[in-house]
Order: sequence, then structure tokens, then C-alpha cells
Amino acid sequence: MNQTVDIKVQADLCLKSLEAILPFADSAGIATHYEDAYDEWEEIVQTLYASFVLRPLCDSGIIWDVKQFRRLGFETDSGARGEILVDLASQTYFIFDIAKFGGNQMRLVLRPRDHIAQDTLARIEDCESFRVEFLPPP
Repeated sequence: MNQTVDIKVQADLCLKSLEAILPFADSAGIATHYEDAYDEWEEIVQTLYASFVLRPLCDSGIIWDVKQFRRLGFETDSGARGEILVDLASQTYFIFDIAKFGGNQMRLVLRPRDHIAQDTLARIEDCESFRVEFLPPP
């Protein structure tokens, strides 16, 4: 299959799906706040990110496996060959993680590619463009 995938739309669907299950995770006693979240919530976030964002990209014709993209929450990932880049306010970031913000709103945690600026939380609608790029060899 070779079709175009709108990464921005897919990322938005991922955040909305996480917002929908937040009450259930909270009821189950799963820590969902970014500072407190541990394996259970991190696994849920990674799985939905892979299902909504990475899998459609891989199925669209990119000859990679989901496991070849940078894992959320990891600065370095020895097996990673690609990452999702986002432009915001004339700065290029990669999607580092996804975090709960405020009440039950999910935001992208964007880490600057140049490591000069600090991480930023971003709403999908604030992001200017999304794209896949190769990571430089280690």
C-alpha cells in the first residue's frame, strides 16, 4: 500500500484517544500525570502512539517497522532509525513524549532538535508541520 498519511491528523487522533481513556486509567489507579506516570501509563501511551501515528506511516509505504522509530520518552534509542519532526514557532522539534496537561488534556512534549531551547508542550493546532526524518547514525 502506498498512500499519504497526514501525521498531524493521526497525532491528533492519538491525543484524543488518550484523553478519552484518562478517566478509566485514573479510576484503575494508574498514575497518568507526566511526573508520576510509570510503566502502565507509559505502555498505554506508547501503544496508542504506535497504533495511531507510526503504524499508518509504516503501512503507507515507508519500509520501516514501528520499532525503528524513536520510542517516546527516550532521548537516545539505539535501534531507532527515524523520528517524527514538528515545526513550531520557527523551531524544529522531535516528538519526545506525550503528557497530560491541566485537567484531562494531552499535549505533545516536543524536544528541540538542536538542544538549545527547552522542551515545550504543544497542542496539535499550534504545530506548523509534521514529517518523518532519518536519524543520523550513532
